[in-house]
Amino acid sequence: MFERGYRPSSVDGHVTVVKFLRAVLGGQASDRIILVFNGMRKKRHRILYEEMDIVSQNEAKRSVEWAQEFVRTVEKNVNRRS
Repeated sequence: MFERGYRPSSVDGHVTVVKFLRAVLGGQASDRIILVFNGMRKKRHRILYEEMDIVSQNEAKRSVEWAQEFVRTVEKNVNRRS
């Protein structure tokens, strides 16, 4: 978002990022990436404001692997625009 001159709002900022990904990356980002990102966003909210200790070690490991995939996808998109 920042690379393209946009900033998420302070209200529902994470939701805005998910919507931005869907609009900008479109077919370049699989639906799975957006679903996982949105699911992680919701879980983060629960951890911060409602419950603790709801993420297993295995889930944390999968999240890191997903994040690496996500970064590769974004890097490809940014590099194409450079």
